[in-house]
Amino acid sequence: MRGPEDADGRCAASAELRRRFAEEVDWAKVVDPYVPGPPYGPDLLERLWSPDRETADAAHTRLHSACCGDGSSVLPAALEVLPFLVEAVRDPAVKVRTDLLETLADLVRAGNDARTAKPDPRLGGWRPTAPAAWPAAWERAVDALLPGLDDDAEEVRAGVAVALARTAGRADDLIDRFRARFEEEPELSVAEELVLGVGELTPHAVERGEEAVAWLRQRMSDAGKGEEPDIHDDTEGWLAWMDQHGHDVRLPAIAALRRALPGRPDPAYARTTADALLTPALPGTSHYPEWRSPYVARVTAADAQLDEDLPGRLALARALLRQDTPGRREAGLRVAATLMSRWRSAVPQLLPEVAESVDDPDPENRAFALRVLAMCGDAARPWADRIAAHLTEDDEPHEAARRHAVWALSRLGDERCVAPLAAGLLTGRATGFALTSPYDSVYAWQKSDLNYPEALGPFADHVDALLGPLLARASAAPPTERDACYGIVRRWHQEGAPVVEVLIERLDGGGSLAETAQVLERLGAGPVLAGRRDELRELLGPPRFWPDPKRVDPFAHFALTGDGGPLLDLVSAPGKGPSPAVSAQAADKNRVRACTALGPLASDAADWLREAFQEALGEKPSYPSSTPEGAVERARALWRVTGDAEEVVPALLELTANSARKAYATPGDVEPLLLLAEVAATRPPLVDQVAQRLYAAARARVEDDRCFQAMEMLRALWQLTRDGRQVAPSVVELVRGGPPGDSWPTIVELVEFLAEIATADPACAAEVAPQVRYLLDTDERPVTHDQWRAVLSDEALLAAVRVVVGAAGLRT
Repeated sequence: MRGPEDADGRCAASAELRRRFAEEVDWAKVVDPYVPGPPYGPDLLERLWSPDRETADAAHTRLHSACCGDGSSVLPAALEVLPFLVEAVRDPAVKVRTDLLETLADLVRAGNDARTAKPDPRLGGWRPTAPAAWPAAWERAVDALLPGLDDDAEEVRAGVAVALARTAGRADDLIDRFRARFEEEPELSVAEELVLGVGELTPHAVERGEEAVAWLRQRMSDAGKGEEPDIHDDTEGWLAWMDQHGHDVRLPAIAALRRALPGRPDPAYARTTADALLTPALPGTSHYPEWRSPYVARVTAADAQLDEDLPGRLALARALLRQDTPGRREAGLRVAATLMSRWRSAVPQLLPEVAESVDDPDPENRAFALRVLAMCGDAARPWADRIAAHLTEDDEPHEAARRHAVWALSRLGDERCVAPLAAGLLTGRATGFALTSPYDSVYAWQKSDLNYPEALGPFADHVDALLGPLLARASAAPPTERDACYGIVRRWHQEGAPVVEVLIERLDGGGSLAETAQVLERLGAGPVLAGRRDELRELLGPPRFWPDPKRVDPFAHFALTGDGGPLLDLVSAPGKGPSPAVSAQAADKNRVRACTALGPLASDAADWLREAFQEALGEKPSYPSSTPEGAVERARALWRVTGDAEEVVPALLELTANSARKAYATPGDVEPLLLLAEVAATRPPLVDQVAQRLYAAARARVEDDRCFQAMEMLRALWQLTRDGRQVAPSVVELVRGGPPGDSWPTIVELVEFLAEIATADPACAAEVAPQVRYLLDTDERPVTHDQWRAVLSDEALLAAVRVVVGAAGLRT
């Protein structure tokens, strides 16, 4: 078998290795775990030795997938190729040695996890796995990797240390080897990994544990004697100083001690961290601004190691904010934002100093400080005038700082931001504000959640100034953003702004009828355009997921005029009319949707709906136990058209008979139960039976941590019964189970739902309020930290808890 060749035509892997590739590996086990296909062959390992980096990279990627998939388990292929992965790491001719070391580190971590992990109910009982022979195989690999601690390549020495540090069974031996290597190690990056490795191994040591902790404490306090020279002014002096005093590994030593002694924070950690970060050292951030980001990353990583030591971290933030270099002040702002996102008490302690940075000489720091003030919401109100001083280009030349000043004022409801927001909507260039609301509640410091829906939402009183620019922006926007703009108008309408009147006045002034109709339809304003029925008919277009801005959807036409003719045309002749030909499936969906909207007006289609409903029930689902596709939509349409619940109830009861057992059901399996609840609301004899099913299904999902579906069914149960004592305890259970992450529903949405229940049922509030009152008293915010929206989310949470407590008659 011929292997890859280098530029001189010589084989990059030796003939002996290539023979072993073929003879010692059971290639039937080396497969892609994600893509069905034939097993790999010996050439996959040969390509690791390719002199072409791209070829070697591709081979490594395939081997990583074959050995551990996404890194969460040890697959059978790992046992087969492990000796050769180690061989490749040892060979300087291999160009992907550091990548291979990362794969080895993933494998040993996954092997460790497989020994201790329990099945995760949220993942259907999945748990990481490893073959029984893996520990012995890795033990052999460790012996082969140990010489790598003396490799000529710095990155290989570091990678070997990382991989070996996860070998708990050899902790005592490896601690001795790591300490010995540290004394000889010339490179700081490797020395840091050796220190971290000692911390990783210490909890598993039998004989060397106490000695390792003492050694780490010495490293934490060992910063050398005297002041370190600046490398830029005295390179030779700096090298001589390093030879005499060794590496400053105080920060990794703290990280290592946190691993070695989990749950035992030491006040010395914070003092040492501040000393290490504020001591003049390489790199000189005052000389090289482009090194600011690595310095900030170093600071934030060191700060995170301090974890719950709030006093120490507050002192660190203040010290950094008072420094005379932009990079250090930036780091101080980042640490301050992190602390304020986590602890309520950090806001009054740090916000005044952060506000001073609004006038920082560095424009990036000004922008970040303004952004932090925006993050803090009402707490930033005392600095509103200072924020407003950065609105104009004359006062603030830096565009990002102006943008964040506008955002901060909008968060405060300060009308001084209205004119800049209107101007931004009319400009043709990017403003930094998205037209859609954030899909995710987590926006870390490097991301932006600035958006027009939230910035414009509080200003319903300024419709005259904002509506025109907003609609102008919407007309030029793609469909998703156009719909978001209309959502802003809907919020203003719901808050009592005269949006309908203004829109109709715009029509009289020559505004676009089609565009205005789309906005009005989303407001749910009713048949406010009945007098323009004929004009709207001339603009009719086909039903579309995203309406054509120049046409009128027949569903919008019906909602705005009460004229059901175009929808009846869809019912009687699906796929015909002003639209181009559509598929039979799409035509049927439009027909069902039209029947639902028309209700009794579509009575002539009742027989077709019955037949279509029965046809859907008879179809085989896409996967076992799921609801047949289209059955729920057709059931709803049939019920709306005939008004006869008996047409659909028996089938819905059958579809939901086992709903409480489907803890891992898809959202589609919840739909028949939700429709059954909707029907039961009009049929009192059904209420008790459906309520029992909703409760049982909700409980099954609460117990299995299926929060999304549980919330859907609990809300349906509340709407059906208005019985807070039946619903609220389950909501409290979801709340007290801890923040369910950043997917819907968040802890804020759960408590807001609880507030809705408590307001309507004060007797229930008295029972649940004591169980959520603790959320008022905790200093650590019970929402996701380290992101822009933490304070906003926490303020909403506090408001909702106060509603619950107030409804119970308790003092807040």
